[in-house]
Amino acid sequence: ESTVVSPNTVVSSVQTLAFDVRFEVRNEVKMVPCFLKCFPNVKTLHIYSDITHKPTGKVNLKFWQEAGHIECVQSHVKKFVFQEFKGKKSELAFLKFIVERAQVLEKMVIMVASECFSSADDVNAKLKTLTCAKWASEECKVIVFKSPTSEPGSPLWHFSTATDFSREDPFDIMTAPAEPYDSAFVLHHPATH
Repeated sequence: ESTVVSPNTVVSSVQTLAFDVRFEVRNEVKMVPCFLKCFPNVKTLHIYSDITHKPTGKVNLKFWQEAGHIECVQSHVKKFVFQEFKGKKSELAFLKFIVERAQVLEKMVIMVASECFSSADDVNAKLKTLTCAKWASEECKVIVFKSPTSEPGSPLWHFSTATDFSREDPFDIMTAPAEPYDSAFVLHHPATH
């Protein structure tokens, strides 16, 4: 028996979810809240920020603030991974939405697109917005590191590994060992001081 996909479909059995978003394609970004609402029990969320060749508009923080209640984000997501952060305002608005709503978030991993930043100081300057946000979770540890892939355009995970159900998180190819990387650093926010 198959599931009919619609904005009202709820798949409560999914606990790990990964998808890619082109944050500069307005209509694609506008679908993200609807999509997330279909998976109310997600505990681990992976987002890949895909390359946009023809931007068609962006969304700002107000869009995310008006997105309404998203059960998985507010009550269940403990681990959030954002791949290929490019420093775009629309990406930052989404990240700020996550940190201000995710009440049980324990770990956030931000993998920075290597071609977009020349130094850790540049990354810190872009992420300053997050340090000023009102974090919903005081326990969240944020790890930031340069993406290990030199070829932008595809997530580190592949669907062949994503269907390996013997792994707790089949999408977690490179983020689990992120802390030992020399280039990784921890972003401190007011709640962790």
